[in-house]
Amino acid sequence: MAAIGDSYSAGIGAGNRLGSFLDALNSQRDWACSRYDHAYPYLVNNDPSLGDPSKRTFQFLSCSGALSKDVLEKQIPRLSSDQQAILLSVGGNDVELVNILNQCIFQVGVLNPEQVIVAKLAAQTEEYAWAKDFDFDTLGRGCAAQLDHTATFIGSSTFSQRLDNVLSAAKGKLAKEYGKFFAEDLSPDCNHVTWSTWIYKAANVFQDAQYLTQDNRRRMNGLVDSVNAQLKAAAERAGPSVVFVDYDSYVGEFHGRYCEAGVDEATTESNTRIPLMF
Repeated sequence: MAAIGDSYSAGIGAGNRLGSFLDALNSQRDWACSRYDHAYPYLVNNDPSLGDPSKRTFQFLSCSGALSKDVLEKQIPRLSSDQQAILLSVGGNDVELVNILNQCIFQVGVLNPEQVIVAKLAAQTEEYAWAKDFDFDTLGRGCAAQLDHTATFIGSSTFSQRLDNVLSAAKGKLAKEYGKFFAEDLSPDCNHVTWSTWIYKAANVFQDAQYLTQDNRRRMNGLVDSVNAQLKAAAERAGPSVVFVDYDSYVGEFHGRYCEAGVDEATTESNTRIPLMF
């Protein structure tokens, strides 16, 4: 059994981090990839219904932040050739999940249009020459434009081809979908909640922070559905040896999403509530 893919299968933040910080500079080791011992592939491998895990080899190669290109070039070639099942999550980083989180949720490093101009001018000077290759336009894209950009890419043939390439290389394995982050009833309870970081607020005192509005949550959930539709289509094109695992509905059934009705997401306690699956 093996697991490949991105942070969804690496289990970032779930349980205890594997490995040692001494391996942080080795990009494919446990610590550097933020693999955790409550990641779903780790739990599946240790499920007693599958027999004694000590009698099989488990290759845990998923790496947080991995693009489909990384899975194809850095993970799949390291798999032993006698796998009976491979758990796979891929595509989220290709459609710029990190940029969505930055622009629409946490705002760790975002710029307004005026700041983009100033930053580009500064990068042309010798003092800030180290920043000349920074993508300031992406940092200044804004939430709505970022969601539009991601939606366009999800529907592109480029994205479909990337998924096909990964599944073709990992043929005869198991593929899995993503779960939506926000409750589908779109309760108004979160409309006035912001998870924008203090960094953004300190640097942008006179600008509004992003809030978890019903419209933003609806659009982000819709993007997850669009990615899952592409993943399902790619799995079907790959043939019967690849199975698309539809687990998103169970996340909702057990109230495992953010902004469930009656939950105050403005409190730190909401992040540790038992049903939460993220």
